[in-house]
Amino acid sequence: MNNLEALVQIMYNIYLVLNKEQLAFTFIDLFGDPKSQLTRQQVKDYLKISESTYKRKVKDGTLKPIKLPGGDRFYLKDLLGAYLESQRKGRI
Repeated sequence: MNNLEALVQIMYNIYLVLNKEQLAFTFIDLFGDPKSQLTRQQVKDYLKISESTYKRKVKDGTLKPIKLPGGDRFYLKDLLGAYLESQRKGRI
C-alpha cells in the first residue's frame, strides 16, 4: 500500500466515524464516487496535460490506468497525486 492509498483509507475511516454523527456531507461529496471511471480524454482534460505528457506519465508509472477493451479508465480518487502536481505546476 503506497502513501496515497494509505491516506485515502485514513480519510475513508474518518468518514465512517463522522458519518455516525449524521453530518451533512458524504464521502462522495468530498472525493467523488469511487465507482465512477474517467476515460483517457477526461483525465487529460482534468489534469490539463497533453497526449505526450499522458503517455510519459503512464510509462513512468505516475498514472496507472485500468486497461479495458474500450480503452484506459481511471478512478478519480487515484488521480489525486497527479492533480496536485498539475496544480503545483500552475496548469490548474
